[in-house]
Amino acid sequence: MRTDILDFHEFYGTPLGRIAGEFISERLTDAWSEIDGLAVAGFGYASPYLALFNNAERVLSLSPGGQGVMRWPSEGPNAAGLVGEHEWPLPDASIDRCLIVHGLEEAPAPRSLMREVWRILTDKGRVIIVVAHRQGLWSLLDTTPFAAGRPYHKRRLNTLLRESMFQPLQWSTGLFFPPHGNRFLLRAARAWERAGSRVWPALGGVLLVEASKDLMSPAALIRPRGERAFRPATVPAGAISASSSQAPRRLAGDEDAPL
Repeated sequence: MRTDILDFHEFYGTPLGRIAGEFISERLTDAWSEIDGLAVAGFGYASPYLALFNNAERVLSLSPGGQGVMRWPSEGPNAAGLVGEHEWPLPDASIDRCLIVHGLEEAPAPRSLMREVWRILTDKGRVIIVVAHRQGLWSLLDTTPFAAGRPYHKRRLNTLLRESMFQPLQWSTGLFFPPHGNRFLLRAARAWERAGSRVWPALGGVLLVEASKDLMSPAALIRPRGERAFRPATVPAGAISASSSQAPRRLAGDEDAPL
Protein backbone atom coordinates (compact mmCIF):
# COMPACT_ATOMS: atom_id res chain seq x y z
CA MET A 1 0.00 0.00 0.00
CA ARG A 2 1.02 3.58 -0.61
CA THR A 3 0.82 6.65 1.57
CA ASP A 4 -2.47 8.47 0.99
CA ILE A 5 -2.18 11.60 -1.15
CA LEU A 6 -3.99 13.61 1.55
CA ASP A 7 -1.10 12.91 3.94
CA PHE A 8 1.38 14.27 1.39
CA HIS A 9 -0.83 17.32 0.84
CA GLU A 10 -1.07 17.95 4.58
CA PHE A 11 2.70 17.60 5.11
CA TYR A 12 3.65 20.06 2.37
CA GLY A 13 1.22 22.55 3.86
CA THR A 14 3.09 22.64 7.18
CA PRO A 15 6.08 24.94 7.89
CA LEU A 16 8.36 21.88 7.94
CA GLY A 17 7.02 20.63 4.60
CA ARG A 18 7.29 24.03 2.97
CA ILE A 19 10.95 24.41 3.97
CA ALA A 20 11.78 20.86 2.87
CA GLY A 21 10.09 21.53 -0.48
CA GLU A 22 12.03 24.78 -0.86
CA PHE A 23 15.41 23.10 -0.38
CA ILE A 24 14.58 20.27 -2.78
CA SER A 25 13.25 22.77 -5.32
CA GLU A 26 16.56 24.64 -5.29
CA ARG A 27 18.43 21.49 -6.29
CA LEU A 28 15.92 20.69 -9.03
CA THR A 29 16.17 24.20 -10.44
CA ASP A 30 19.97 23.94 -10.52
CA ALA A 31 19.77 20.64 -12.41
CA TRP A 32 17.04 21.55 -14.91
CA SER A 33 17.29 25.25 -15.66
CA GLU A 34 16.86 24.83 -19.44
CA ILE A 35 13.54 23.15 -20.14
CA ASP A 36 11.89 25.46 -22.67
CA GLY A 37 9.90 23.47 -25.20
CA LEU A 38 10.36 20.14 -23.38
CA ALA A 39 7.74 17.68 -22.12
CA VAL A 40 7.92 17.01 -18.37
CA ALA A 41 6.18 14.33 -16.30
CA GLY A 42 6.19 13.90 -12.53
CA PHE A 43 5.42 10.59 -10.81
CA GLY A 44 4.53 9.87 -7.19
CA TYR A 45 3.76 13.11 -5.37
CA ALA A 46 5.72 15.51 -7.56
CA SER A 47 3.10 18.26 -7.87
CA PRO A 48 4.75 20.64 -5.32
CA TYR A 49 7.78 20.75 -7.65
CA LEU A 50 6.20 20.75 -11.11
CA ALA A 51 5.46 24.49 -10.95
CA LEU A 52 9.23 24.96 -11.35
CA PHE A 53 8.84 23.92 -14.98
CA ASN A 54 6.27 26.42 -16.20
CA ASN A 55 8.38 27.10 -19.30
CA ALA A 56 8.06 23.50 -20.46
CA GLU A 57 5.91 22.70 -23.49
CA ARG A 58 3.69 20.51 -21.31
CA VAL A 59 3.78 19.21 -17.75
CA LEU A 60 1.94 16.12 -16.47
CA SER A 61 1.43 14.92 -12.89
CA LEU A 62 1.07 11.13 -12.63
CA SER A 63 -0.06 9.47 -9.39
CA PRO A 64 -0.02 5.72 -8.67
CA GLY A 65 -3.50 4.31 -8.17
CA GLY A 66 -2.90 3.18 -4.59
CA GLN A 67 -1.99 6.72 -3.56
CA GLY A 68 -4.86 8.71 -5.06
CA VAL A 69 -4.77 11.92 -7.07
CA MET A 70 -5.63 15.57 -6.57
CA ARG A 71 -6.36 18.09 -9.26
CA TRP A 72 -3.26 19.88 -10.57
CA PRO A 73 -2.72 22.72 -11.21
CA SER A 74 -5.32 24.51 -9.12
CA GLU A 75 -6.23 26.78 -12.04
CA GLY A 76 -6.53 26.06 -15.74
CA PRO A 77 -6.85 22.65 -17.44
CA ASN A 78 -6.25 19.65 -15.19
CA ALA A 79 -2.94 17.88 -15.92
CA ALA A 80 -3.07 15.22 -13.19
CA GLY A 81 -4.27 11.64 -13.38
CA LEU A 82 -4.03 8.16 -11.92
CA VAL A 83 -1.79 5.60 -13.61
CA GLY A 84 -0.72 2.02 -13.00
CA GLU A 85 2.47 1.50 -11.02
CA HIS A 86 4.32 0.64 -14.22
CA GLU A 87 1.65 1.09 -16.90
CA TRP A 88 1.52 4.72 -17.91
CA PRO A 89 -0.86 5.96 -20.65
CA LEU A 90 1.94 7.69 -22.54
CA PRO A 91 3.48 6.86 -25.94
CA ASP A 92 7.02 5.54 -26.22
CA ALA A 93 9.72 8.23 -26.17
CA SER A 94 7.23 11.03 -25.49
CA ILE A 95 8.74 12.68 -22.38
CA ASP A 96 11.99 14.69 -22.17
CA ARG A 97 12.22 15.00 -18.39
CA CYS A 98 10.75 12.75 -15.69
CA LEU A 99 10.73 13.67 -11.99
CA ILE A 100 10.07 10.97 -9.37
CA VAL A 101 9.32 12.17 -5.83
CA HIS A 102 7.72 9.91 -3.20
CA GLY A 103 7.39 7.40 -6.02
CA LEU A 104 10.17 4.86 -5.66
CA GLU A 105 10.21 4.12 -1.92
CA GLU A 106 6.80 2.44 -1.89
CA ALA A 107 6.85 0.99 -5.41
CA PRO A 108 6.02 -2.74 -5.24
CA ALA A 109 8.25 -3.45 -8.28
CA PRO A 110 11.03 -0.82 -8.57
CA ARG A 111 12.66 -2.37 -11.64
CA SER A 112 9.38 -2.45 -13.55
CA LEU A 113 8.75 1.17 -12.59
CA MET A 114 12.14 2.23 -13.88
CA ARG A 115 11.65 0.24 -17.10
CA GLU A 116 8.44 2.19 -17.67
CA VAL A 117 10.34 5.44 -17.14
CA TRP A 118 12.90 4.22 -19.69
CA ARG A 119 10.11 3.49 -22.17
CA ILE A 120 8.45 6.91 -22.05
CA LEU A 121 11.68 8.94 -22.10
CA THR A 122 13.18 10.18 -25.35
CA ASP A 123 16.66 8.96 -26.25
CA LYS A 124 18.14 12.17 -24.81
CA GLY A 125 15.70 12.23 -21.90
CA ARG A 126 16.62 12.62 -18.25
CA VAL A 127 15.12 11.41 -15.00
CA ILE A 128 15.65 12.85 -11.52
CA ILE A 129 14.78 10.66 -8.55
CA VAL A 130 14.31 12.20 -5.12
CA VAL A 131 14.31 9.37 -2.60
CA ALA A 132 14.57 9.01 1.16
CA HIS A 133 18.20 8.42 2.15
CA ARG A 134 18.73 5.43 4.41
CA GLN A 135 21.66 7.09 6.20
CA GLY A 136 19.69 10.24 6.95
CA LEU A 137 17.55 11.14 9.94
CA TRP A 138 14.43 11.76 7.87
CA SER A 139 14.00 8.08 7.01
CA LEU A 140 14.33 7.05 10.68
CA LEU A 141 11.80 9.34 12.38
CA ASP A 142 8.14 8.65 11.68
CA THR A 143 7.19 12.31 11.42
CA THR A 144 7.21 12.92 7.64
CA PRO A 145 6.32 11.01 4.43
CA PHE A 146 10.04 10.49 3.84
CA ALA A 147 9.92 7.77 6.53
CA ALA A 148 7.39 5.72 4.55
CA GLY A 149 8.41 2.73 2.49
CA ARG A 150 11.93 1.72 1.56
CA PRO A 151 14.82 4.22 1.90
CA TYR A 152 17.85 3.82 -0.36
CA HIS A 153 21.62 3.86 -0.06
CA LYS A 154 23.48 5.42 -2.97
CA ARG A 155 24.96 2.03 -3.82
CA ARG A 156 21.55 0.35 -3.95
CA LEU A 157 20.01 3.10 -6.06
CA ASN A 158 22.98 3.03 -8.42
CA THR A 159 22.51 -0.71 -8.88
CA LEU A 160 18.79 -0.30 -9.58
CA LEU A 161 19.47 2.37 -12.20
CA ARG A 162 22.09 0.34 -14.01
CA GLU A 163 19.93 -2.80 -13.96
CA SER A 164 17.12 -0.69 -15.44
CA MET A 165 19.32 0.58 -18.30
CA PHE A 166 20.08 4.03 -16.89
CA GLN A 167 23.40 5.82 -16.56
CA PRO A 168 23.70 7.99 -13.40
CA LEU A 169 24.98 11.47 -14.25
CA GLN A 170 25.13 13.39 -10.97
CA TRP A 171 24.32 12.83 -7.30
CA SER A 172 23.48 15.14 -4.43
CA THR A 173 21.94 15.01 -0.96
CA GLY A 174 19.70 17.40 0.93
CA LEU A 175 17.60 17.95 4.06
CA PHE A 176 20.32 18.04 6.70
CA PHE A 177 18.23 19.76 9.36
CA PRO A 178 16.19 17.62 11.81
CA PRO A 179 12.67 16.68 10.64
CA HIS A 180 10.95 18.58 13.41
CA GLY A 181 8.53 21.51 13.27
CA ASN A 182 10.13 23.39 16.17
CA ARG A 183 10.29 27.10 15.28
CA PHE A 184 13.89 27.48 16.44
CA LEU A 185 15.05 24.53 14.34
CA LEU A 186 13.16 25.81 11.29
CA ARG A 187 14.73 29.26 11.61
CA ALA A 188 18.16 27.58 11.60
CA ALA A 189 17.29 25.16 8.78
CA ARG A 190 19.18 27.03 6.06
CA ALA A 191 22.32 27.16 8.20
CA TRP A 192 22.00 23.40 8.77
CA GLU A 193 21.59 22.91 5.02
CA ARG A 194 24.70 24.92 4.13
CA ALA A 195 26.81 23.24 6.80
CA GLY A 196 25.56 19.75 6.03
CA SER A 197 26.33 19.96 2.33
CA ARG A 198 29.96 20.80 3.19
CA VAL A 199 30.64 18.87 6.39
CA TRP A 200 28.52 15.70 6.31
CA PRO A 201 27.13 15.33 2.75
CA ALA A 202 26.56 11.58 3.21
CA LEU A 203 24.00 12.17 5.98
CA GLY A 204 21.34 14.13 4.10
CA GLY A 205 17.71 13.13 4.53
CA VAL A 206 17.11 12.75 0.79
CA LEU A 207 19.22 11.42 -2.04
CA LEU A 208 18.88 12.98 -5.49
CA VAL A 209 20.21 11.47 -8.71
CA GLU A 210 19.91 12.54 -12.32
CA ALA A 211 20.25 9.77 -14.90
CA SER A 212 20.04 9.27 -18.65
CA LYS A 213 19.01 6.28 -20.74
CA ASP A 214 21.81 3.79 -21.38
CA LEU A 215 21.22 3.06 -25.05
CA MET A 216 24.31 0.86 -25.26
CA SER A 217 22.97 -1.68 -22.78
CA PRO A 218 22.17 -5.05 -24.40
CA ALA A 219 19.03 -5.15 -22.25
CA ALA A 220 17.73 -2.15 -24.19
CA LEU A 221 17.21 -4.44 -27.16
CA ILE A 222 16.15 -7.65 -25.42
CA ARG A 223 13.07 -8.10 -23.26
CA PRO A 224 13.69 -10.55 -20.38
CA ARG A 225 11.94 -13.89 -20.70
CA GLY A 226 8.47 -13.84 -19.20
CA GLU A 227 8.24 -10.04 -19.10
CA ARG A 228 5.15 -8.76 -20.88
CA ALA A 229 5.27 -6.01 -23.44
CA PHE A 230 4.62 -2.49 -22.20
CA ARG A 231 1.12 -1.20 -22.87
CA PRO A 232 -0.37 2.11 -21.77
CA ALA A 233 -3.13 1.96 -19.18
CA THR A 234 -6.42 3.75 -19.70
CA VAL A 235 -7.28 6.14 -16.85
CA PRO A 236 -10.72 7.79 -16.56
CA ALA A 237 -10.47 11.55 -16.96
CA GLY A 238 -10.68 13.42 -13.67
CA ALA A 239 -10.55 10.25 -11.59
CA ILE A 240 -9.84 10.93 -7.90
CA SER A 241 -9.06 8.25 -5.35
CA ALA A 242 -7.38 8.06 -1.99
CA SER A 243 -6.81 5.12 0.32
CA SER A 244 -8.03 5.33 3.89
CA SER A 245 -5.04 3.75 5.58
CA GLN A 246 -1.40 4.63 5.96
CA ALA A 247 1.26 2.76 4.06
CA PRO A 248 3.50 0.43 6.12
CA ARG A 249 6.93 1.64 7.00
CA ARG A 250 8.54 -1.23 5.08
CA LEU A 251 7.10 -3.28 2.27
CA ALA A 252 7.34 -7.07 2.37
CA GLY A 253 7.24 -9.51 -0.48
CA ASP A 254 8.87 -7.20 -3.02
CA GLU A 255 10.73 -8.59 -5.99
CA ASP A 256 13.90 -6.87 -4.75
CA ALA A 257 16.01 -8.11 -1.87
CA PRO A 258 15.93 -6.05 1.37
CA LEU A 259 18.27 -3.06 1.34
